[in-house]
Amino acid sequence: MVIAEAPGLTLDAVDITDADRYRDIGYPWAEWDLLRREAPVYWYQRPGFEPFWAITKHADIRYISSHPELFSNTQMLRLNKASKLASAQRQREAGTNRTGGHPDDPPDFIYMDPPEHRQHRSLVARHFTPRMMKMLEDHFAHMAENYVSDFADKVVADFAERGSKSAVDVVHELSAKLPVAAICSMGGVPEEDWDQIFEWTEVLVGAEDPEYRLPGETPSQASQRISVEWFHYNNSLIEERKRNLGDDLLSDLLRAEVDGRKLTPGEIHGYFVLLLAAGNETTRNSISGGVKALIDHPEQMQMLVDDASLVPSAVEEILRWTSIVIQFQRTAVEDVELRGQTIRKGESVVLWYPSANRDEDVFEDPYRFDITREDNDHFAFGGYGEHFCLGANLARWEMRSIFHALRPILPQLELTADPEHVIGFLHVGGIKRQMVRYRPA
Repeated sequence: MVIAEAPGLTLDAVDITDADRYRDIGYPWAEWDLLRREAPVYWYQRPGFEPFWAITKHADIRYISSHPELFSNTQMLRLNKASKLASAQRQREAGTNRTGGHPDDPPDFIYMDPPEHRQHRSLVARHFTPRMMKMLEDHFAHMAENYVSDFADKVVADFAERGSKSAVDVVHELSAKLPVAAICSMGGVPEEDWDQIFEWTEVLVGAEDPEYRLPGETPSQASQRISVEWFHYNNSLIEERKRNLGDDLLSDLLRAEVDGRKLTPGEIHGYFVLLLAAGNETTRNSISGGVKALIDHPEQMQMLVDDASLVPSAVEEILRWTSIVIQFQRTAVEDVELRGQTIRKGESVVLWYPSANRDEDVFEDPYRFDITREDNDHFAFGGYGEHFCLGANLARWEMRSIFHALRPILPQLELTADPEHVIGFLHVGGIKRQMVRYRPA
């Protein structure tokens, strides 16, 4: 895959914030290439957005991510349209009215800086260690084999019934299954509620998309509705769990203390929603994107089919290639010099992870999909430092389990159309639907 430079593209014409473009065309690779080459620390001013510094080089994202004392998470976490900021603040205020606290309190621990962030992160960290994932390896493998087997049966049955008109959705029939099951079971969510958690997650991140809203509902109203429903559900689950604490994420949050005090209801609710939503959203999109990448590169697919030992490196390349998390935002807490530019105290920086994952200074031939790639220092889980993804180990084990189980049937799949992407979300490259059918030998 080679990205052709857009003719006549200049820095003044660069647009990396048009959500419709992400949905209709894909990531703005040519624009990121230009920024890395000519203006890696670029003061980005476009209608509809508060100005910010666009950070597109791997080394700079690593530096900013590794210095939370210079770049804070407490003010702005994700890039959003200026018109949405007031709505987001109103939702935040409504949330604190339900749970108690103050609107300026962080919604969850990602909005915290050290040392508070480290204290809250550590409350459940034991559930996500490599040792814990190793203990769950057989369980993940068994679930993955069952989900892949069910998916393969549906693909074959649909083709037998509809022939060339056959189309089965990878997202809902396969990709979402293991991530939802894994994080919900770790959280202590009853199995009969797993589909509901997935539906809430879809609306939570896709409220801009009319498909995820009720008739006549605005995005803000959809987000508010889901927040209220999820809050009441969590309250019921918390009351039940208080009577029967177990070895799960929610039980640990109920037991937890920070500086000698128990977590507030608002902290428990925000933490738990974050774990459940983040625990299934990014991984299922990476799986969907990985299936497409392998189908698009049959020679790489065949290498994986022939050699199971390539599964771990294939997963790392899929994570780099798909780059599902698009950006996070930070705020400078003092003046910082970076590549000759002075980032002033109070100014925002936006870290563009897909751009870092195509940085020519780090990755040889970055637009080549190569499942044997070594030293794959990608930023699919953030730029390291304090906010490196808590669930990175979980995501890797889930993906390894799924792609190992998929190997026998991958050559029998073909895409029936381009993926449909979630509308209006600049934080995660959400895949709404990705249809495939059986390909007879």
